[in-house]
Amino acid sequence: MKSKLLFKLEARLGAWLLRLLRLSIRFDVKAQPPNDYPCVYIFWHRNLLLMTLQRVDTNPVVLVSSSRDGELIAGPLNRLGYHTVRGSSTRGGSLALRQMLRLAQDHSLAITPDGPKGPAETVHPGLFELALLARIPIIPVAVDVNREWVFNSWDRFRFPLPFSRIKVRYKQQIWVRSKTDFAIAETALRQSLSSFETGLWHRDS
Repeated sequence: MKSKLLFKLEARLGAWLLRLLRLSIRFDVKAQPPNDYPCVYIFWHRNLLLMTLQRVDTNPVVLVSSSRDGELIAGPLNRLGYHTVRGSSTRGGSLALRQMLRLAQDHSLAITPDGPKGPAETVHPGLFELALLARIPIIPVAVDVNREWVFNSWDRFRFPLPFSRIKVRYKQQIWVRSKTDFAIAETALRQSLSSFETGLWHRDS
């Protein structure tokens, strides 16, 4: 009971603090599809908070680890207008895939292919399986921020400073028509993300 109460308090406080931070940030967004466009958005785990702030109250479906640490993430996300599916490639993966496929009929999906534990910028094949079975395109999302804290973590997690500016670029969609497309799709995904995320703020490709 005590643990559940603490999680509820953490969810309320976490969501409130993130909304407060978001009020101070300017977003520069290009080529964003409609909120209900059926697709799966892909971005690196280090950009998770940047994308979370940008997509508040737009109802995407996100995959969150079923671990106790995942509960600390899922609580605030639910209060920020996200639908959370619990699972990972190691715990509850098949159930999570079925839930994502069901929700893909009415919502856009969002996945960090190198999360939750890395290695950084790896792409798990389950992403392409999901896009294939759901018959929806993959849309890579490149992100940059001009003022940030960078954590000393496996992914070099990025935390935007108050009053910073975040650039978000939704890239060309990638279709997976069969399993033979997986390797081609991964190459296209990496090219889309690396073409913008160079650490140089002045780039605007």
